[in-house]
Amino acid sequence: MAETSMEIDAINHLLEVEKNASALINDAAQEVDRRLSEAHSKYNTEYKARYDEVAARLEAEYQQKLNSTSDKYQKEIDSYKESLAAKPQNYEAFSSLLDKLILQ
Repeated sequence: MAETSMEIDAINHLLEVEKNASALINDAAQEVDRRLSEAHSKYNTEYKARYDEVAARLEAEYQQKLNSTSDKYQKEIDSYKESLAAKPQNYEAFSSLLDKLILQ
């Protein structure tokens, strides 16, 4: 009976060791999940900050170029309008030409 008791004690000891090992593995898995979650969160935050920085810089460059181009074209349009306004308009010659073209 002593051998049976020793065998039971050995089995109980092994079960306790296995239980402790299982708890350690579960703790380690939880720690890995926690660390991965923290790293993921940290790098997502860092990525978003860099992304927002680059997006803001590109948006500013776009707006600057858009404004520059708009100003340039507005100046060209204004210059063209001024050149048209500065040309003399000869309504009599225009009417005469129309009469000539239409009545032929």
